[in-house]
Amino acid sequence: MREDRQVLIDVTNLKKYFPVKGSPFRQKQYVQAVESVTFSIYRGETLGIVGESGCGKSTMGRAVIRLHEPTSGRIVYDGTTIYDSETHTAVPMLPYRRKMQIIFQDPSASLDPRMTVGEIVGEALDIHHLCGSKAERRERINHLLDEVGLNTEHANRFPHEFSGGQQQRVGIARALAVN
Repeated sequence: MREDRQVLIDVTNLKKYFPVKGSPFRQKQYVQAVESVTFSIYRGETLGIVGESGCGKSTMGRAVIRLHEPTSGRIVYDGTTIYDSETHTAVPMLPYRRKMQIIFQDPSASLDPRMTVGEIVGEALDIHHLCGSKAERRERINHLLDEVGLNTEHANRFPHEFSGGQQQRVGIARALAVN
């Protein structure tokens, strides 16, 4: 193993609790979804998280990229602290959305049924201002669809018109859109 490995993501004591709605008690109650998770991912490495259904894998992923705001802990991305409950650090995530993407387990639940596949894949291009013209945007969307094994005419279709595997490819194209 090389000694010059660089830490890309460092997560320390990550916790995520959700409030219990309609609790009959005066004191708020919480469900512990993620409890004291610590790990590091080094540049060039892949980390697999396994566990039984409902153990918090997806919630942990969402908390790391701050789709769910963590309850406590520390998250450092490439040397920059993006969340630290002790110092009350919580940086705006837009610049990091280009660097960290999540591909959801259930693609049908993560794709807006009112948007075409082209709109879904192109949304990230628009948010991050990655294309200078409509023609460049269309070309980039077509390239991304081709990269994941979908045809360019699929850009005009809606998610429900695809199989589960094809929907997953749309999610992958969406993640790849920001490079």
